[in-house]
Amino acid sequence: MEPFTWNFVFYFLVALAFIRPSESLKCLDCVGRNCMGSFCEGDYCVLSHYAPRWGTAEWDEPRVVKGCMSGKMLRSDVRSHCETADEEGEEVFTCFCDSKDYCNGDKAARKLEVQPVNLLTCVCEGPHCKGKTCIGELCSYVINHKTKEVEQGCVNASVPLVERRSAGACMVPPITGAMHHTVAKTPEALLVTESCVCGTDYCNSEKPQINVKETMKCTAFARTEMMGTKIASRNITCTGEYCFKASIKSELGNKIDYATMGCASFTDDASLAEEMNPIGCAKFESEKVEVEACFKTDDKRAIGRARANQEMTTPRRKSKSPKSKGKPKIEVTYDDEEEEEEEEKPKPRKPSKPKSRPKEEKEEEEETPQEEQEEEEEEEEKGEATTAHYIFERPTMPPVPDDSNVALISVFLLIIILIALSGLVWKLELHKKLFRSSYDTVAGG
Repeated sequence: MEPFTWNFVFYFLVALAFIRPSESLKCLDCVGRNCMGSFCEGDYCVLSHYAPRWGTAEWDEPRVVKGCMSGKMLRSDVRSHCETADEEGEEVFTCFCDSKDYCNGDKAARKLEVQPVNLLTCVCEGPHCKGKTCIGELCSYVINHKTKEVEQGCVNASVPLVERRSAGACMVPPITGAMHHTVAKTPEALLVTESCVCGTDYCNSEKPQINVKETMKCTAFARTEMMGTKIASRNITCTGEYCFKASIKSELGNKIDYATMGCASFTDDASLAEEMNPIGCAKFESEKVEVEACFKTDDKRAIGRARANQEMTTPRRKSKSPKSKGKPKIEVTYDDEEEEEEEEKPKPRKPSKPKSRPKEEKEEEEETPQEEQEEEEEEEEKGEATTAHYIFERPTMPPVPDDSNVALISVFLLIIILIALSGLVWKLELHKKLFRSSYDTVAGG
């Protein structure tokens, strides 16, 4: 074999050494609490709620959506957990997980850690209000700078991802169609509408104060498509601490396509959601809902302040998953952490089957979504006879690691063997040529 061919083989094998096995996670990709649709691949599996809204108009009731979330705006050490609006853990509205494939299914989600989240009491003022206060996940203060109309109220997460990143900000235009209440009727009116959202009780009694330097010049526009009608604003510029862009596409109820770009500035004490990075893009994909959001800034002080104010109310996860092995993690520990863990332990329950935890966990890892659905139906039939409480208990066994390291080692061994063989063949060819040359010299040829 010619040296050129062996060089080609050598470089090809070296290139293979840098090809790593896929680390994507398979997640359920469907709409509905008990849905078992297709699957998607991403960094994390998500279960959340989506409410198609435009101002105060709800085009459909809030729906559970399951899908994938990926992007650099997500931390690499997001805890696998669910957030609930009650202490019992029954009203789950958001779950993040990467413990195993399809971990956003209902059966798997019941085993995730539960974190109760207190809803806020907010001042409510405007035609959309039914009283002087309202209860919601965020409080809002909205002003149309052209008409001078002001409305206050509550903002419940209409879109997974977007509201979590914009909490504590004042933005022009509002980043979602649910953040302007009734002070804007068209995308053009959104360009003169400022929406502020905050995360403490009665924080919207007056307009949140923005004291930071706003050095980013951003493009601002809004576009919407509802019920087959497309409306878009002109492009303008605005100044803020961050530039943002967002895109929301939904086929639930009446089809909605909303896209916006603008500027946002955060209050001094704005809390950054624990699973977020200050800048970057992230994308949520589900069967009928697709959301993408990006935040960027050149202000290093803004990034540092966001990290300093990041929500760290609970310890970061301590178990290493294959996808984050080798990367540093941030862990928060408390002096009374052991006491809190003892208080949060679920009450013991009588097992309905003999204990064989390792085998059961391994079989559970290999379950397909279809098998999971069949088991849920069997459990529902026995529901009246069984009263054991098992919702949202912590998993007792670590997830089974994938075989990515084994595959990588196998590839390297194969490469070493092939290189050794190629070197041997090349040496034999060289030996033949030297022997032939010596023979010709002795023979006088």
